[in-house]
Amino acid sequence: MPDRMRILPRLTCWITWVALVVVSWQAAGPALAQSDDVAQMTPQQLVAQRCSACHGADGNSSDAQFPKLAGQTVAYLAVQLDAYRTSARRSDAMSPQATNLSDAQIVGLARFYAHQSIKHDAVTDQALAARGERVFFSPQRGVPPCAACHNGGGRGSMGMMGGMGMMANMGPVPNLNGQHATYIVSQLDAFAKGTRSSSVMHAVATTLSETDRKAVAIYLSGLR
Repeated sequence: MPDRMRILPRLTCWITWVALVVVSWQAAGPALAQSDDVAQMTPQQLVAQRCSACHGADGNSSDAQFPKLAGQTVAYLAVQLDAYRTSARRSDAMSPQATNLSDAQIVGLARFYAHQSIKHDAVTDQALAARGERVFFSPQRGVPPCAACHNGGGRGSMGMMGGMGMMANMGPVPNLNGQHATYIVSQLDAFAKGTRSSSVMHAVATTLSETDRKAVAIYLSGLR
């Protein structure tokens, strides 16, 4: 069975999960079992006590090894936090922070960061950024361009654009415009090595040279 046929049901589950969690959050539905102190925290309290040290109070991290969360989509953030909570996505830093969050808190955090404004990085190497722009919009050895999933401006979608076969393999994909170049490169490297799982992104990342990964990251970091 082709990869996309195996993964499409998972995509449907992801979308359904996010929709149901948003509804339950808005209706103040019951939270998952947690320790009493965490269970009572609002998203703003969680940001202050758990998230801001790495990601910044407004989602604009000052350390480029940590991603900016400001302006990210609710769907993408909710799915990633749930992945950390269930260890579907592993991180020594993030898994302990997410493990005892309720569905409502996850969506609350996602909504908080989605409403923050991202602060774009200054691009100092215009030549490399121009190369990155070409990479972003150009197919690589039969693999669709980055813009096919992340849209022309680097903004995330549900990965269903253009009717391309690879799009069915995607869940919610992230906004990339304004993201730290260092972080983007680290994730491209992880996808290429297989230490971060995604059949689509593995195929994309392995077609890019080290220079092209850096170039597209620099282009996106300054993109508004």
